This record gives sequence, structure tokens and C-alpha cells, in this order.
Amino acid sequence: MINLERFLSNLRVRLEEHISPNMMRVIRPFMTVQFVIFMLLGIVNTAVSVGTATLLDILHNAFLAPDNPLRLIAEHSRSNFIFGYIVSIITSFFLNCHFTFHQRPTLKKFLKFPISYIPNFIFQYLMVFIFTALNLNSTLAYICAAILGTPLTFAAMKLMVFRRRKSTT
Repeated sequence: MINLERFLSNLRVRLEEHISPNMMRVIRPFMTVQFVIFMLLGIVNTAVSVGTATLLDILHNAFLAPDNPLRLIAEHSRSNFIFGYIVSIITSFFLNCHFTFHQRPTLKKFLKFPISYIPNFIFQYLMVFIFTALNLNSTLAYICAAILGTPLTFAAMKLMVFRRRKSTT
């Protein structure tokens, strides 16, 4: 099995030969095992979000009659997507506490956590807006926004939610 830490270390060394020190300072935090774990958990969180929304779609279609007002509200407000997104943020909080940042979940961190998604949401929304304004493929916009927004979310989480206090010893 490949030693991920060693692989990333070798990659950093090779990149340092070709990239300026200032650029390396920017990309170094994203060439860590911690960031790789964060990305893998992002895949899990996406599956939770999509799975929850899809399950709710199936339940709505199976149990609500076509003329039921609740069905219309669910279809028009996309409440299934919103609920799936909320469930995935809660799941993401606990997974990232445990696996990515190795910190105990607290109410304070839990309340700050969704705020760390705001810069990513704004960035992704602007990307989709620009792509669609230029009549480019919307699916490509979603993919680019997700890929480019991931480091932004990681940095926001690390700085806003899971910042380690320096001990004054």
C-alpha cells in the first residue's frame, strides 16, 4: 500500500523545484493527508445529500397524491434538496471533527460550521452565474465550482471552526 504522507511529501519536494516559494506557501496546506481526508469526506457528504434528497423524492412520489398540497410545496420549493443539504452539513461536521481535524465536537464549533460554507456557496454561485451568462455548459459549471470551491471550504473550516489555540506556556 502506498504511504500517502510520503507520497505527498515527495510531491511537495518536486513541486518546490518548479514553483515559486510564494506559490508553494499557498498550495502547501492542500497537499496534506488532512486535505485528502477532507476531500474523501466530501464525497461521502455529497452522497448523503443526494441520497437524502432522492429518498425524500421517492417517498413523496410514493405516499403523496398528485393533488396533495404538500407535494406541490415539496416540488416547487425543492425542500428535499434543502433538507438533504442540511443533513449532509450535520454529517460533515461530525465526520470532519473526528477524521479530518481530530477534535471533539462542541456546540460552539457546531454553530460555526455552517458559516464556514458561506464563502464556498458564494464562490460556487458566482461560478455558475458566470458560466451560464457566457452560455457555457451548466454541468461543467457545477463541476468546476465544486472542484475549485473545495480548497476554499477547507481553508474556511480550518480557520473559522477548527483553529487550534496556541498554548501560552
